[in-house]
Amino acid sequence: MSTGLTGNTKVVIDLKNVNDLATKLSDAIDELGIDTGIKWTFGELAQQVDVLYHEKHTIDQAASKTLDINAGTPSLKDAFGVALTLKAIKFLYIKNRSGDLIVSVFGGADNDLLIMGGTTDAEQLPPGSFLVWACPTAAGIVTTVNKNLKLAVSAGSGSAIIDVAILGLKV
Repeated sequence: MSTGLTGNTKVVIDLKNVNDLATKLSDAIDELGIDTGIKWTFGELAQQVDVLYHEKHTIDQAASKTLDINAGTPSLKDAFGVALTLKAIKFLYIKNRSGDLIVSVFGGADNDLLIMGGTTDAEQLPPGSFLVWACPTAAGIVTTVNKNLKLAVSAGSGSAIIDVAILGLKV
């Protein structure tokens, strides 16, 4: 079990869109610069976490796997091999590493994590895409009832490798 957890999660968007017309005296530049992040420390307050879960899940085509974040069976384990029971999550990262299979996230049932506004609709992650979500409040999103993270792979051939990283609070 972790006795200290610190780090940063960050999103950087640095884009320049140039209108390079020969009739203009100068280029018209449309710039978008977003640099936002969260510095996490160990604990249970805002911008604090005390547990990290990360794993690469291999799921066959047309199959699915549901992760029970709160005392699941089989239980999730941290990097030290300790079973995890999360009472809340504050950060979620999911990446579809498949080259040709779509991964659907959520859409399992009424017990889905409530990070998408309580909907039970699935969000699709095409090959190579990822989802990043964060809630750095002290409470995070409670996982005592709405605790499931469903990962479903489309029909096709082979398997999908799905990276999942979760920061949260343990029971």
